[in-house]
Amino acid sequence: MVRLASIVVVACWIAATTAIAQSRLEIRVVEDAEQKPIAVEVVGWPVVDFAQLAKEATLSEETVEYLTQRFQIHVLNSKGEPQLPKLAGQYKVAGDVVQFKPQFAFRPGMSYQAAFSPPQRSRQESPALYTKNIIIPALPPAEPTRVTAIYPSAGVLPENQLRFYVHFSAPMAAGNAYEHVTLYKANGEVVKRAFLEIGEELWDGTGTRITLLFDPGRVKKGLSPRLQFGPVLEAGQEYRLVIEKTWRDANNQPLTTNFEKKFTAGPAVETAVSVKEWKIDPPPAGSTTKPLTITFPRSLDRALLQRMITVTDSKGQEIDGEITLADDERRWAFLPAKPLPAGNYSLVIDTALEDSAGNNVARPFEIDIFDRVDKTPGPEFVKLPFVVR
Repeated sequence: MVRLASIVVVACWIAATTAIAQSRLEIRVVEDAEQKPIAVEVVGWPVVDFAQLAKEATLSEETVEYLTQRFQIHVLNSKGEPQLPKLAGQYKVAGDVVQFKPQFAFRPGMSYQAAFSPPQRSRQESPALYTKNIIIPALPPAEPTRVTAIYPSAGVLPENQLRFYVHFSAPMAAGNAYEHVTLYKANGEVVKRAFLEIGEELWDGTGTRITLLFDPGRVKKGLSPRLQFGPVLEAGQEYRLVIEKTWRDANNQPLTTNFEKKFTAGPAVETAVSVKEWKIDPPPAGSTTKPLTITFPRSLDRALLQRMITVTDSKGQEIDGEITLADDERRWAFLPAKPLPAGNYSLVIDTALEDSAGNNVARPFEIDIFDRVDKTPGPEFVKLPFVVR
């Protein structure tokens, strides 16, 4: 019955539109609060009675089909010609207004044409066509994106280096990162198959930092890729990691220029990170300027340092503050949000904290398969107490 009623209403509507008051008809663009076009309306389209249709969750198929025949939006090419197919979207009817909202937002820098063809009053009447061109201004060109830093920042890296972090000044386009990253030897030879190329690129949530992993199979000893292709880095050799300017950002603009990091490969580091070797320098009680600092005997992973060390008071409550890193990721500084009173405190360290070669607080990256391995899980965190005087 509802389907039959819909057909009857549409039939009545078609009959009523033959008496359309063309002088009242208008095609207009609907904008949001930021004055961005989001929909197009035909105003002055007579409607008989949509009470029955209003009860439906969506317009009936017959109504949508009729609207689609009469009211369409197309993309215009550079010559101003409508292109197929027409835009997909949703129709909405209210009074004498029919609104079309495209499934995907209008794109900056493109032109569209909305076309409405009212039904003929008689067979002798020539078909009418009302059109309105919609020009979406192009976005102002954004400042070109650049590489701001590559970490680790040290000039000498262990030959079993595992990862790099590349930071950009703005969000980047994802999907083809490895086409724009090359590792060269000092003689200009490309180190082939250096990186672990995975489909899900390792971007942070902002799209401004990517993690590049060397192939672990060529870093870890005894594995097939290392035996077949050799290690990625060799101690004593010089290298250049080049980020090419052909890499495009989220606005489809290339980088401002190539960026390269030069470094020398040093001896491998194959021992676990020892917190016992850390030097802690607490601030004096009540200080607003001197931070709590930790000095490490080796560089640690920059990204992990920013979230795997916390400061707690004598009750175990975490203290808020700002972390800064320096000295090639060998110095960690923490400035509390509020000055620390005299008392006992602790550094709480996640044992997953690593250096740049994958050695963490719990165990080294390299484990001799011929040695007996202790499978008992260790603690997830360790504490280092200190006193503020």
